[in-house]
Amino acid sequence: MKVVFIFLFGLLFSAFGYSQTVVSGLVTDEVSGETLPGATVMYGDGKGVATDLDGKYSFSVAPGEYTIKIMYVGMTDIERKITVGSSKIQLDFALSTAAMTEVEVISDVAVGRKTPVAYSDISSIKIKEELGTRDIPMLLNSTPGIYATQAGGGDGDSRVNIRGFSNLYVAVMLDGIPMNDMENGRVYYSNWFGADVITQKMQVQRGLGASKLAIPSIGGTINILTEGIDQKARGTVRTELGNNQNLRESVSYNSGRLKGGWGITSAISVSKNNGWVENLRSKRMFYFLKIQKEWLNHSLSYTVMGSPQQHFQRFNRETIAFYDSTYAKKVSEYETPQGYYNGAGSFGSNHNLYWGTLRRTRNNPNAEEELLTSRLNYYHKPIMNLKHFWTIGEKLALSNIVYASFGAGGGTELKETVFTADGQTDFNKIYYNNTHGTIFTPAYDLTYVNDTSQYKSKNYMFSRVNNHFWAGVLSTFKYRMNKRFEFSGGFDGRYFYVDRHKEIYDLLGGDYAVVGADMVDYNDPTNRVKRVGDPYEFKIRTFVKQSGLFLLGEYTLNKWTAFLNVTGSINAYNRTDFFAKKTTDDKYVTSGWKTIPGGTIKAGANYQITQNHSVFANAGYLARAQILNNVFVGNTLQEFIGVKNELVIAQEFGYSYSKEAFSGLINVYNTVWKNKPVTQQVAAGTETYYVNVPGMSALHQGMEVELNYKLSNNFSVEGVLSVGDWRWNSEATAVITNESGTEIIDTLQFGAKGVKVGDAAQFQTSIGLRYEPIKGLYIRPRYTYFDNYFADFDPQSLQFENANRQSWKIPAYYQLDISMGYSHALGQDKYRLGTTINLMNVTNLVYVSDARSNEFGNSFDSHSAGVYMGMGFRWNVAVFFNF
Repeated sequence: MKVVFIFLFGLLFSAFGYSQTVVSGLVTDEVSGETLPGATVMYGDGKGVATDLDGKYSFSVAPGEYTIKIMYVGMTDIERKITVGSSKIQLDFALSTAAMTEVEVISDVAVGRKTPVAYSDISSIKIKEELGTRDIPMLLNSTPGIYATQAGGGDGDSRVNIRGFSNLYVAVMLDGIPMNDMENGRVYYSNWFGADVITQKMQVQRGLGASKLAIPSIGGTINILTEGIDQKARGTVRTELGNNQNLRESVSYNSGRLKGGWGITSAISVSKNNGWVENLRSKRMFYFLKIQKEWLNHSLSYTVMGSPQQHFQRFNRETIAFYDSTYAKKVSEYETPQGYYNGAGSFGSNHNLYWGTLRRTRNNPNAEEELLTSRLNYYHKPIMNLKHFWTIGEKLALSNIVYASFGAGGGTELKETVFTADGQTDFNKIYYNNTHGTIFTPAYDLTYVNDTSQYKSKNYMFSRVNNHFWAGVLSTFKYRMNKRFEFSGGFDGRYFYVDRHKEIYDLLGGDYAVVGADMVDYNDPTNRVKRVGDPYEFKIRTFVKQSGLFLLGEYTLNKWTAFLNVTGSINAYNRTDFFAKKTTDDKYVTSGWKTIPGGTIKAGANYQITQNHSVFANAGYLARAQILNNVFVGNTLQEFIGVKNELVIAQEFGYSYSKEAFSGLINVYNTVWKNKPVTQQVAAGTETYYVNVPGMSALHQGMEVELNYKLSNNFSVEGVLSVGDWRWNSEATAVITNESGTEIIDTLQFGAKGVKVGDAAQFQTSIGLRYEPIKGLYIRPRYTYFDNYFADFDPQSLQFENANRQSWKIPAYYQLDISMGYSHALGQDKYRLGTTINLMNVTNLVYVSDARSNEFGNSFDSHSAGVYMGMGFRWNVAVFFNF
C-alpha cells in the first residue's frame, strides 16, 4: 500500500511539474481581415503548428518566456515575446503583405497601430450573424459615434449619422469606388440591398479618415470590400423567413484562385417583405458578378451589380399622439397632447397613412380589389467597373479603375391625399370622383379631347422621375522610395448627368388631367392636357463634373509613422431647362457652368510607445465645395446668392492598447464647421431672393471608446461608449447682398449660439457578447443605449423671440437584440449546414427614432414635433448550406 501511495504521489507531482498552458488565437490579413489558413506558428526551435481552415491555431506549453513567430507566404513575418503563466492565452495576429496589394493601394483601408485615424472593423462573420432583415448600415450602431435608423421603415431607406454629420457628409466607398449621389450627396442603400452576401469586410473611419480622394467627407468614411480571388473557394445557399412575410433566397459562390489565375465571385438574392410598418411592402433582387484574372504582375477584374426593386415608402412624419397616445402623454409637456388624426385617437407605431385598396370598376364591375400606395419607389441602377492593377516592381504599383452606372426610376405621390376615417388613403373615393358625376368637357378640354365620353381626373398620382448616367475614373500610383518613405497620388474624375421631370403615373379612373398654366412647357404653352407618362411642371437636365488631384506622403521611422495628404478639386455644375422658353436662336435655356474649386490638407502621426501601447493624432483643413442642391434652387435654374465653400478645421487625438486577448481605443475629436449650408428665401419689395445664409457654423467635439476582450476561444465581449458635444456656434446679424455684393437685400437676425445639433444621439453606449458553449453553437446578445438626442430643426427658425432656443430633446431609449445560431460540419468541414436566428428589439420597446421640431406648430417641443416611431419586435430565421 505504501508503494502504491508513493507511486501515485510521484505521478501527481510529475503531472503538476509538467502542467501545460494552452496558447491559441487567430491569424488574419491585416488589410482585408481575411483569415489565413496554413500559416505557420513557431514557438520554439523546431516546434510549431499550422493554422486550420478558419485561420485558428492552438498549442500547449509549460509556463515561461517564449518568442512566437508567425509566417505566411507573401506576408511579412511577425515575432512577439510572450510570458506564459497558468491561465490560457488568447493571441491573435494580423500579417501585412510583403508586396503592395490592390486593396492597400486603392481602398484606403486603415491599419491598426499604423494609420493615425479612429476606425472600427465589421467582419463578414459579424454581418452574417447579426444583420438579420435590416439594412447593412444598421450594424454600425455597434461602433462609437454612429447613429443609424431605418427612418420611415422602408427597405433601403435607412440613414447614417457620424459624429453629428448627416449621411450627406459621410462618404461610402465600395471596393474603392464612391457611392454617394453626385447631386445631393445621399446614399441609397436600396440600390444594392444584397451587398451583405458578398461583403468581405466593412470598415468605418470616423472624422478625417484615411481616404486620399480629392472630394472629402466631413463626418467619416464607410469602406465596403467585396470578396474576390484572394479568398478561399466557397459557396453558400441561404433561405430566410421573417416577420410580416419577409422571405429571402440567396446563393453566392467564390471560386478563389483557379487554374491560370482566373477567379469568379457571384451572387444572387431575391427578397419579398410586407414590412413591419403596415403594408410597407418591397420586392427586391440583387445580382453580383466579379470576374478576375491574374498574370505575371498584373491583375484585371470586371464587376457588375445591381438591384432592381420596388418598395413602399413612408416619408411624412406625424405627431407622437397620432401613433401612440399613451406614449405621447408620457413624454408630453401637456396634459392632453394634440395631434390625434380626425379625432380618432392613436393608430399604432407601425401605422402607414399612404396605402389603401382600389377596385377599378369603370370598365369591369367585377374588378378585383388591388392594394395601392401613393408612395412607391421604383428603381434600378446597374453599377459596373473595370480595374487594372499593375505591380511594376518592388517599389511601384499602378491602379486604374473605370466605372459607370445607369439609373432609371422614380417615386410616386398623390396630387391631393384623401384619407379615410381609419387613417388610410381613400383611393376608392378618388376613383369614384374621377369616374362619376358630370363628365368634365368645358371648352378648353374639348379643344384637346374630342371624345366627350372621356373623364377628366381631378386627382391623380404623379411620379418624380430620375434617370441618370454616372461615370468615373480613379487612377492611383504608389511608390516606395525606401523602407522609410513612400508616397502615392493620382487623379479622381467623375461625370454625372440626370434627367428629372414630373410625369403622370396613374390617372385613377380618368383618361386625362389638365395641369395649371404655370406647369406647362413654355415652348408649347397651350398643351395643358396630360395623360399617363406625360411630363409636366418641370423637365431639367443637371450636369455635375468633379475632378481632383491628390498626393499622399507616408513616413516610417522606428516607432513613428506619419502622413501628409494634399488635394485640390474642382466642382462644376450646369443645368438645362427644357420647359423654359427657348432663346432667340432656338436653343434650350441653360444656367451656364458654375465652377467651384476646393482643397484639403491633412496630416497625422502614430507613435508605437511599446509593443502594446500607441498614440496617434491628426489634423486637417478642408475647403469643401457645396453640393449642387445648395447651389441651385429646387428644380430650377435659379442660383442661390452667397454660395461659399464649407470650411472645416478638425483635430483628433487617440490612444490604443492591445495585448493578447484585449484591445482598446480611446479618442477625442474637435471639428469646427464654418459656412454650414443654410438656405433661405428672402422677399424684398417685389423681388424674391434665394440665399445661402452667411456665417452659420457649428462645433462638433467629443470622446469615443471602443473595447474588445476575448476571454477565451469561445467567449468575447465588445464595449462602446461615445459622448458628443455638438452645438451650433452662430449668433449674429447676417447681411444678405445681391450676387455682386453691391446692394444689401436684407438683414437677418438669427441666434443659434449653444443650440444643440439635432438628428443624432450625442450619447451612445453598447455592449455585445459572443458565447460559443460548444463548437458551432453561438449566442450574441447586444444592448445599445442612446441619449442626449435632440430633434432635427431648421436653423432659420431661431429668429426673434425664438433665438437660441433648444430643440425638443427626444426621450432616451435602448435596443436589445439577440442573434444565435448553430452549424455542423459535414465531410471534413468542406460542407456545413446551419441556421441563424435574429431577434431585434426583443423587449418591443416603444420609442422615437427620428424627429423634426415644429412640423405641427412652433413650440419646439414634443407637441409640435413630427416623428417616426422606432420599429418594434422583429424576427428572422435563416437556414444555410456552405460548400
